Amino acid sequence: MNVLSYDIYQKPLVFESTQLYHKNFPHQGTRYSIVLYNKDFRWADTKSPRVLRTKLFATDKEGLAQAGDAYYLQSGTADPLPLLGELDNTTFRPDRCSLSVCGKATPHSKYVDRENSTFMSFGLTLCRKSRLQQEMRGIPDRRGVNKNNTQHIHLFTQLCTYLNQLHPKLFGLDDTFLYSSLIVAKNAMCRFHLDSSNKGSACILGVGDYTGGHLLLNTGMSNARLERLSHVLGVGGAQCKECGACDDGQAVEKEE
Repeated sequence: MNVLSYDIYQKPLVFESTQLYHKNFPHQGTRYSIVLYNKDFRWADTKSPRVLRTKLFATDKEGLAQAGDAYYLQSGTADPLPLLGELDNTTFRPDRCSLSVCGKATPHSKYVDRENSTFMSFGLTLCRKSRLQQEMRGIPDRRGVNKNNTQHIHLFTQLCTYLNQLHPKLFGLDDTFLYSSLIVAKNAMCRFHLDSSNKGSACILGVGDYTGGHLLLNTGMSNARLERLSHVLGVGGAQCKECGACDDGQAVEKEE
């Protein structure tokens, strides 16, 4: 089995996003993907303990191909309607995280429809101030506070409320929480990719009025085969030719 499909509709799924290629299956409707993760805020000469905060995964390629690769967090009862109200009333912006050769910010290449894939980030972020500037502020590492926390305080509050009702201490700004950073992606469509700049596992779930949109995990195939499979599984909005709706963790392609 090579590609596994997981239903993430209001179901927080933990997976090793730095080592497993992943993408979302096409969806219909308005879909908000909430991706929680951790950054390594330390300076280069120290080691962050946050990598060990969540359940460990296999680290070798063979182990990754044979492991469960993902697991659902035990979820409580949480009403998504207050959060959806804030999300629907928020203007999301296109991704502008990469600098091109001309010096202008451009979207990441992993997004299929780059201009219509819109995002907003919250929580902690990597501060661009120098080490000396951070020390003068009494901050021992590179952590900074995302300005969206205050500029969109009602949405930030609803995100914290909803996520921490789903699972205790799931998201917050200090080390007692499982995750301290997140993005909300509205109707984003990705190619298979790794989140190589994050630390430890990620957690993803979807909210909104939509169907489809499962998370697809590649569990060890070659890059060439993965590229071919991207077309089979509907990059750009085509329907999957091998499965309709997949059960949690069900394979959508097998070894030839």
